[in-house]
Amino acid sequence: LKSIAGRKKVTLEMGGNAAVIVDESADLESAVKTIATGSFIYAGQVCISTQRIYVVESVFDRFVDMLQRAMSGITAGDPGVEGITVGPIIDDMHLHRIRDWVDEAVANGATVLCGGAVADEEHHIYAPTLLTNTSSNMRVCRDEVFGPVAIVETVRDFAEGITRTNDSEFGLQAGVFTNTFTHVKAAHEQLEVGGIMINNVPGFRVDSMPYGGIKSSGFGREGLKYAMEEMTEPRLLIY
Repeated sequence: LKSIAGRKKVTLEMGGNAAVIVDESADLESAVKTIATGSFIYAGQVCISTQRIYVVESVFDRFVDMLQRAMSGITAGDPGVEGITVGPIIDDMHLHRIRDWVDEAVANGATVLCGGAVADEEHHIYAPTLLTNTSSNMRVCRDEVFGPVAIVETVRDFAEGITRTNDSEFGLQAGVFTNTFTHVKAAHEQLEVGGIMINNVPGFRVDSMPYGGIKSSGFGREGLKYAMEEMTEPRLLIY
């Protein structure tokens, strides 16, 4: 679209592969609750769904144990029924694509911590899925799953978490769970994304904020004020 638009301003939001970093100072109970929901809202069919979770090694085992327990309580099915978090995938093609990507990851060494299968073929329900022992070249890590699938991996420290988050062609939004202000500053200075959510998942947005990304996540910013600025030509008058 951008290549055929000609000499005009273009704003494009082109998807993502959102990551969160959890450091040793984070409130793990709060982080787990937020991340478990953030990984599966809208059955993952939103560009800022949490897909990659990087946790510093000193709290990794405890965090994963808590996350598995939290995710085991997330139910899939008819979203019109109270208590159902994960609804259907939009069509057969994408249901089968998600299944194939997860199956491919498992065949290449990934471990399923929960889910990992089609729960209801007729109604396009894919079970809420958490994987670990993945590698960066797997499609569940490299590409946008756009489904209820997340991966969780350990990192040595916060700096490696930033490096792993940036190891993506996408750069829409990221989440950072920390109570260390130097990590907040480092995230702001070094993360290659359009927006950083501190102690929240990347899926947070409101219409008034400058929403958008960099790299393959698009061009320009949404949000009333910012979209108007994107499409406005300034005129200078000097006298």
